[in-house]
Order: sequence, then structure tokens, then C-alpha cells
Amino acid sequence: MRVISLKKSTMKYSCNSYLILGDWNRVGDLNTVIDPGADDFILDEIARLSTGCGKVAVAQVLLTHNHFDHNGGVQALKAKYGSRVLAFADGPGVDDLLHDGQYVKAGDSVLEVIHAPGHSSDSVCLYAPEEKLLFSGDMQFRMAMQHDRYSPDYNEALARLSSREVLKIYTGHDLPISTDCNSIIQRTADIVRAGIGDII
Repeated sequence: MRVISLKKSTMKYSCNSYLILGDWNRVGDLNTVIDPGADDFILDEIARLSTGCGKVAVAQVLLTHNHFDHNGGVQALKAKYGSRVLAFADGPGVDDLLHDGQYVKAGDSVLEVIHAPGHSSDSVCLYAPEEKLLFSGDMQFRMAMQHDRYSPDYNEALARLSSREVLKIYTGHDLPISTDCNSIIQRTADIVRAGIGDII
């Protein structure tokens, strides 16, 4: 699995977008975009990349949730590449629904769908077990101990994430985290479990 962090517009509020390719761009690899962003900004960059011969540059789009800054570019990808769009809940351009615990092919590997309500009821994280990578969407991991505001579902999602080995977190808006990922997730889980967490 190769992960390419795509550039985002500085003129419009948008999320981080990621293109997943296979290591060797084989015909059988499933080129996948996670969260295309607020508009069609990523299309030009994708067109310049080597995404493999004899296959669609973006065959699939996975949404971590259906907010405008994550799903606004869906229609542009569908129009240009005929991409299939998968999300946990129905929304504009969504073709198929994801399910908690499902494994979805991406590039030459798979991603585990982990329902992580908190930011929104349809939020998911996507975990690559072979590579130990986590695409966290808008799941927050940097907390301060202040007051209770988290649901049992959010607590459960953090507990599940803390049981995975994570070497790198690709976030929805911040820079990727590549050090102490498991410690960060565990600390957040501990704070939320104690009922005294607040996002900072």
C-alpha cells in the first residue's frame, strides 16, 4: 500500500485527502481516495500522478463521514472517473454503505471499518492492519482533562482503536502523526473513560 497525501486548496476550507495505490500499480489494485475534500481541487494533482496503466485512476472513494469539507468533491470524482463512493450513512453520491467491522480493499491491501461516532454519528476510522496505519477522519486524539462530554459509543470506539497497533495516523485536518501513536490513542481513551475529557 502506498499512501499519497494530496494537496488541498488554501482558498476553501477542506479536509486532508489521501490517495491509496498498490505498491506496484498492478491492474488488480483498487485505487482509492479517502475523503476527496470540499470541491474538485484534488483532480489536477491526481491527473499528474502515475496511478497505473489499464485501470481507473480513482475507482473508489471512502468517506470517513458525510460533512461538506470531506464529501464535497465526490461528484467531481464520479463525473471524471466513475468512482464508486462508500460511506457509513447515505449522502450525496453515496453508492454503498459501509458497516462496522467490514474489510474493504484499497490499493493492494485492505482497510478495516471502525465505527467511531463522536464528531458525527456516521464517523468511521479506517485501519490498515498489514501496514498498521490509521485514517482517523475527524476523530480527535489530543485531549485536555476538563469536563464530561463523550458518549459511550465514543468511549467504545477509542477502546477498540487502542487495541490496534498503530504506527502512523493520517488525520482529517492536521499533519500525520508518526510517533507514539499508540500512547496518544491510549491516553485519549483513558481520559474519555474517566469522563473528564475535552477536545483541545
